[in-house]
Amino acid sequence: MANTPEAELVFVVDVTSFTKKGFVGSTTYEGKRVDLEFDDENGGVSLTPEMAKRIHVRKGSTILLLIENDRLQKSEATVASVGRALRISDPKTYYAVGKEGGAIIRIRKG
Repeated sequence: MANTPEAELVFVVDVTSFTKKGFVGSTTYEGKRVDLEFDDENGGVSLTPEMAKRIHVRKGSTILLLIENDRLQKSEATVASVGRALRISDPKTYYAVGKEGGAIIRIRKG
């Protein structure tokens, strides 16, 4: 069997605005600008159907979040929903991205 690289989603996020519960970061996905909502409520991650298919997850799956800014941080979360919205509701990710005003986020199946 040949070794294949692990499927992952990679987002280069810049914080663009603040909301009542968190902030919004802008990034690109497949060449299109998308907004990614962040909060610290520990509600899990919401992905689009295409993103979930790419990393082979569905609602309830465990995923690994790798946050790269001044240092590499890891967090585990659950896929809360698969739909239109793109959202990360995870305290560790929220504070790591918010503190630096952006980060590279890699999402993999856990």
